[in-house]
Amino acid sequence: MQLKLSQTATARFGVHAKRMEQGSMALIQSSAIMADGAIEHAYIDRTDPALVNYKDTDILRKDDVLLIGKGAANTAAVWPGSTELTLASGMLFVIRPNPEMVHPAFLAEYLNSLPAQAQMAMYRKTGSVSVPSRKALDHLLVPVPTLGEQHKLVQLANAAKRAKLHLNELTNAYSQLLDAVWANHPGP
Repeated sequence: MQLKLSQTATARFGVHAKRMEQGSMALIQSSAIMADGAIEHAYIDRTDPALVNYKDTDILRKDDVLLIGKGAANTAAVWPGSTELTLASGMLFVIRPNPEMVHPAFLAEYLNSLPAQAQMAMYRKTGSVSVPSRKALDHLLVPVPTLGEQHKLVQLANAAKRAKLHLNELTNAYSQLLDAVWANHPGP
């Protein structure tokens, strides 16, 4: 069964917040979301709550899906949660899945898939930076198998990521070995 994203989750923009060196609140920017959908904590910024206009619903919750909203790659990642108050910047969509319908990791994997990326590409507003509209995101069609099937698909996606990582490591090791052979090979 396919449903619109708005039938399985709520979606909203992150907040407009000034990034700071220090501050009592964490701020997730698009730069913290890696191409593989991981969140790199070293790239999480800070902000001061006094400088941000936000509501309680803007504070990130464990299993919120963060989607880069601007640029050519709309990569999604699952927020693992934090003990500190954390906001998403206005460059991100915050998608809060209904856990009775959609597993957050499944939704993030689907949003990173070629079919979802193709759907989002059809609705991007063109300009200096392409942006899918929130309305278009709400209308995005999402396959919704059973939660058990979603879990299996997430396991498959994780296995594919691990295989890709191992293949990259193996390719790099062979390249280094070949470079060492060429470096030690007698010249003409």
